[in-house]
Order: sequence, then structure tokens, then C-alpha cells
Amino acid sequence: MVSRIAFLGVAHWHAPIYAGILKTLGIPVVGTSDPDAEAGRRSAAGIGLPFDADAGAMLDAARPDFVIVMPRHDRALETVAPALDRRLPMLIEKPMGRNGAEARETMHAIVGAKVWATAAMPVRQNAIWRHVEKMRAAGALGTVMHAHFRIVNGPPGRYPEWGVGWMLEPEKSGGGALRNLGIHAADAFLRLAGPEVQIRSAALTHHAYGLPVEEFATALLATPSGAVATIEAGYSYAAAGGDFEWRIAATGGYFLETATQLTLRLPDGRLETEATRKVPVQQPMVETALADFAAGRPPACPVSECAEAAALCDRIYAAAR
Repeated sequence: MVSRIAFLGVAHWHAPIYAGILKTLGIPVVGTSDPDAEAGRRSAAGIGLPFDADAGAMLDAARPDFVIVMPRHDRALETVAPALDRRLPMLIEKPMGRNGAEARETMHAIVGAKVWATAAMPVRQNAIWRHVEKMRAAGALGTVMHAHFRIVNGPPGRYPEWGVGWMLEPEKSGGGALRNLGIHAADAFLRLAGPEVQIRSAALTHHAYGLPVEEFATALLATPSGAVATIEAGYSYAAAGGDFEWRIAATGGYFLETATQLTLRLPDGRLETEATRKVPVQQPMVETALADFAAGRPPACPVSECAEAAALCDRIYAAAR
């Protein structure tokens, strides 16, 4: 049972979200740290949490039994290292590095330390996957024909407003909408169709905001068996909020999930619907992570699979350029 949690990398825009979820769950955050002491102290103060610039000293004093790691992309290894030294189980934010190579380096360090770790891929907890996996296990899914994964959030100016302007600096973030959001879509197709993914075409856009990171990315992916998928990731929604759509077409069912509803059309004509997203998207992921760790189950998203999704994003960048 997890009873005490610490944050490493508290100067992250998800820190207030995690703090709110843990407050709802009744689990105290007993300490925070960040390699950027000034930004970390400011972030921790903003959510009413204690801060120590020395991550190791904080962990030794606070004695958490679980950590949430939210590294700046270029500081993933540096941020996670104190937890690995103390063999602390963790949830670590994607993409675990600026590219697939760095994500794999982070993954190897975690695996080498033999700690329980799950990657923060909250879209894996969406309702669509529960239905897909249930039908797949029953042999009712049939052949996957095509899929579409769209995740578009608000304009990029929100990152400097949140104190994480580094997200718009590719030497620190590793990229824009594709690196940050598109990794969820890349992971979705890998999960659905397997590792042998081909890139048929890809494009990035920078023209609206003129930033060094892309504001929108799209790609057409395929497998040797013939399944195809389009992915879209953007900072192109006109206001706060976004446009989310996960669509999977198989011979056994047609699945569509948006931010508010899942619909499933079956071959016999039946239409099943389910309301979605009653809580913050990260909450089911956090609850699943803590329950899986406490029960000794494998993580919902092994860090190796996050690293492979990051590597697929690298291939999409290469195809677009």
C-alpha cells in the first residue's frame, strides 16, 4: 500500500494535476525537488508543497514509498537518478528523453536498477482499450483495418505561462507537438498493430507561430499486414481545451472515443455507448499505477514501451524532414 509520495521534477506543468489527484486519493506528497532549484521552489510553493533542491537529502528525510518523476526532457536521467539510487518505485512522465536514444538510456537505467516503474501514458487507460482488449482476448476483434489517433491541445503560448518555456526550445524538449502529444498516438498504433511499423508519409508545420518546435504533426503509418493509421498531434486548438479522437476500425467492431463518449458499432448492428472522462485524464492512470504496484502486478505501461514510442516519433520526424 502506497502511503507517502514524493515528486522529482516538480517544476513541471503536470505537478499541480498530480498534487490534486493525490489529495483526492488521500495520499500525502511528503517532499519535492527539481534540478532547477529556482523553478522547482516556485512550483512547489504554488501548490503548497515542501521543496528541497537536494533530491537525495529530500528522499532520505521524507522517506516516500513511491515517487512521481516529471523530468525536463533533457534532464531525464539526472532527475530520476536519486530515486534509482534508493530503489524507489515510480511513475515517470513521458517521453523520458529528447529522443528515442535518450528514452532508451533512461529505460535501461530504470531496468538496471530493478525498480518497479510505469510510464505516464494516461491514454492507455481510456475506455476504448478496455473494449478492444476484451474483444481481442475473446477472439472477436477480427482484423484491424485502419485507425486514426488525433490529440490536439491549445496554443503553445501556455507553456511559458506555466513556467515551462523550455517546452518550446528543441534543444531542451526534443520537439514540439509530436514529441509531447504525438507519443500517445505512436504508442496507440504500436499497441494495436505491433512493432513492425512503416512510415508512409509525414509532415510538420511551424508557420502559424514561427516557433522552432512544430505546432502540428501528422503521419500515415502502416504495417506489413496492411493495417494503416493516421496520427495527428497539435498545439493548434484555438483556445484552452482540445480535440481528442481515437478511432479503430476492425472487422469485429468500429470504435470511436472522444473526450466525452465512446461508441462501439458491432457487426450485428448493435450500438454501444459509454460516457468518458469524468475525472482528470491522469487520475485513472495514477490509481492503476498505485494499485498495480501494491498488488505486485506488472506496470500498465512498461518504460520500454514508452521508449519505443519515442523512437517511433524519431522516425516520423525523419520522414517529415
